[in-house]
Amino acid sequence: MRNVRAFVERSGNSSLRGYFGSDAVDFDPPSLSLRQNIRKDLAKRVYDLASGATGDDEEDEIRDLMAGAVNSYELIRMMQAIGGWPGLDDELPESHLDDIAQRLMRVLDQRDYAPHRLGRRHLTVLDYDAPPTLDQCFRHFLLAWPAPFRGDEIDLILADKQRLLKDVTRAALRERVVMAGAATIDPATVTQYAGAGLHRGGELVALMHETRYTLRICSALARLDYFPLYDVILDMARPLPVTTAQRIACRDTCVRLQPEFAAAARLVALAGSGEAKATVNRFTNALQAAIDNFPAAPNPGILNAVAAALNGVAGSIADLVTLVSNLPEALLGEISVASILGTDEDDKARLIASELHALSLLGQAPFRVKTAMINALLSGSTDDDDEIAIIRILEESRALCQAEVYQLSAAATWESLYSCVDGDEYDILESVLDEPA
Repeated sequence: MRNVRAFVERSGNSSLRGYFGSDAVDFDPPSLSLRQNIRKDLAKRVYDLASGATGDDEEDEIRDLMAGAVNSYELIRMMQAIGGWPGLDDELPESHLDDIAQRLMRVLDQRDYAPHRLGRRHLTVLDYDAPPTLDQCFRHFLLAWPAPFRGDEIDLILADKQRLLKDVTRAALRERVVMAGAATIDPATVTQYAGAGLHRGGELVALMHETRYTLRICSALARLDYFPLYDVILDMARPLPVTTAQRIACRDTCVRLQPEFAAAARLVALAGSGEAKATVNRFTNALQAAIDNFPAAPNPGILNAVAAALNGVAGSIADLVTLVSNLPEALLGEISVASILGTDEDDKARLIASELHALSLLGQAPFRVKTAMINALLSGSTDDDDEIAIIRILEESRALCQAEVYQLSAAATWESLYSCVDGDEYDILESVLDEPA
């Protein structure tokens, strides 16, 4: 809870009644909500500070108020009061906007991230630096839900399944460590639910497995590290203790994440080294072989298909594990973004952005790749084609996740963006970063 006394005293009052009637909250129609009045107070303070001449002290206070916002409602209201991103750009030094962009990213993640929303159904106030995990929500909170109402709660969770999986995908690809941690589920909890006989229990178990695979896959794709992903392929072929439900969830997750696999593969194909291309092609062929030959129960067909894609043979899962472990050592490490972009990094970044945009895959690229591309496009002389590529990266990222566009802006720094983008492209850039929904 905010230190309400500070707001009351700053308004020149000693009671909430006086505060609610003060000029500090005279910015909208009257309200008896403490939250609404604090929001109005902050917005009016920003509006007053930005009115007329704005000195260094006023600029710093606006930045501190906005960068200190505790929720999206406060910060969006303050942005409205100052005239959105163009107003921020007019009133504040460029360096101040990075702190505000970082806060926008954080409060939008707090508001929108599906695992956080589920946590708030059980805990009214969350510590977003150490939020409850999905494992805690399932293992403690949901099982403690009164039995007559538990079915309705399960229905709500499953109705939000696609949103939850999408959010976990973006959090992992954006390398938002705390958010990815909030999506973790212990295997023991999955086993517990598998035998609990709950309403729609099979669908809940599938959701848990798919969440776990989403984290495993996207955390590796975020680093362009393909070796851990072979273990995912192997799960589609493994016998017990990998269950049929787990194998199906593995297959379904790999199918759902085809755009993310394709985006990573395409950027390597466009600009990667020969070794990097061999790594990705080998993995892509093995993955497609596993999906195309996926069985309800493990059989030699999937083993043979995956082994053939790796230019080998396998009569058992142990043979396939050995085949994977003996892949050329050069192909097992992470593919660095620097090696993909190389010395002509701006040309390659522009090519990758154009190609992925044409395939509608630009938004699915990992955050670190997008950041490296934007920085490459900003280096040296930035022409219209570079500016258009930067805007496309931001626009397509925002379409998938509002918060990521502010994460990208802060990573590149607004000063660099402001200095290198001009004309019509600058107007579009500001509109992309304008008030979040």
